[in-house]
Amino acid sequence: MVKQKFTVFLMPADEGGYQVIFPYYPNCTTDGDTLQEALDHAKEAMEGILEADVKTGGDPVPHYVYAEHVVVGTVDIEVPEELVEPLEEAAAPA
Repeated sequence: MVKQKFTVFLMPADEGGYQVIFPYYPNCTTDGDTLQEALDHAKEAMEGILEADVKTGGDPVPHYVYAEHVVVGTVDIEVPEELVEPLEEAAAPA
C-alpha cells in the first residue's frame, strides 16, 4: 500500500453534521456528525472504493487527486423567482 493525499470538500449538512465530497471521485460521498467523524468516514469510503477497483481492474488513481491550493469563492446567480424558497419556509424550524 502507498499513502496518497486526496482532496475532500466538507460542507455543513442541512440536518446537522457534515457532507463529504471527493471532487475527483464525485460518486464517492459520505457524511459525519462531526468534522472528525466525516473525515474518518471519508477515509473508509475511499479505501473501500479503491479496494473494489483493485478487484475489478479499475483505472489507476490519477496523480491530481490532491489539490494543494484550493480557491473557494461565491458566484451571484440569477435564480428564477419560482425556484426561490420563501423566506418564511427557509426560516421555519424543522
